[in-house]
Amino acid sequence: MAGLPQGGSGDRSPGLPDGPAGNHLRETALFVALHFSRAPGVLWPEHDHPLLGDGGDGAEGRAVPPDVGLLAAQVAAATGLAARPAATGAPHGHLLVHQVAGATTWTVAGTGEDGRDTSLRYRLRAGEVLYVPDGWSRTAEPTPAARWTVVVLCPDGPEQPVRPGTG
Repeated sequence: MAGLPQGGSGDRSPGLPDGPAGNHLRETALFVALHFSRAPGVLWPEHDHPLLGDGGDGAEGRAVPPDVGLLAAQVAAATGLAARPAATGAPHGHLLVHQVAGATTWTVAGTGEDGRDTSLRYRLRAGEVLYVPDGWSRTAEPTPAARWTVVVLCPDGPEQPVRPGTG
């Protein structure tokens, strides 16, 4: 797909911050390029993004939620796709779920590349990222301390309507 990064981890995308945040975003962009419109996947990033806490105990005690608008803008710059924070409810589209604190078991179901119905379960811990392709259903089973943010990736423009009854 046009706009998605094709290079290695040494690429410097314009508009990305330096340091850990930029490294995290480049990892995320390569992850999205691999999975986009194909299949769900989990990223265990080597670099933490400061907006999301440290992926460990430091994220557990965060009193202020991350700036998801800024994160979405940075994800858009890294991937070349339009991105926006997810609305409340059940957003649709290509989703990037960033686990901020605690743990959540996600069940995602949809039609795989081979045309067969597929159901997968992922256990996300703080600092990990789940990609869910458009059209795949998902349910969350969070622990009491679990918190996450969702960024919607939009290949055809910045806004996609919310499906009736989902948000």
